[in-house]
Amino acid sequence: MVKKSWRPVFKIPPPLCSVVPTERPFKTAKPIFAAKGRSRKRWEEHALSGFTLIEVLMAASILAIGLMGIAAVITRASVQDVRASHISRANFLMEEFLENVTRAQYSVQAYNALTDTAASRVIGDIRFTMNCTLVENTPVERCKEMTCLLSWDNSGSRASARYVYVLSPKF
Repeated sequence: MVKKSWRPVFKIPPPLCSVVPTERPFKTAKPIFAAKGRSRKRWEEHALSGFTLIEVLMAASILAIGLMGIAAVITRASVQDVRASHISRANFLMEEFLENVTRAQYSVQAYNALTDTAASRVIGDIRFTMNCTLVENTPVERCKEMTCLLSWDNSGSRASARYVYVLSPKF
């Protein structure tokens, strides 16, 4: 049985004049860096293992993009953490103020003495400013509606919170 090659065989027509061919027949060359004594088949198996430079560069670029995304998320989270801390402090200040005002509901003299209030307080290098207005007989007769605006400056970024509280006499 004759083994057929995958390369097509071309018949060269006889030349009209005699020309000596200068080309050598096609041969597969062994790699220069292949170890002596290693067969071609074993060298090809060895050459297929490992990564190419393109694969390494693509993996490095994907890793770099992922790390930049993680860094952006961490930065954003730390900014939001500081913002939440300021809001918590503002709520604490407002709660403290409203507890004092709520006590006034149980005394006739203290309840009648409630007026508009403005206060300022510094906590952790942040100045919190509170302005409260009091409206009589709202929403019902003998009740007072207190609207407070609490604002603070967070490194150039101004923030505020608005609170509405209805006071009723408890006496």
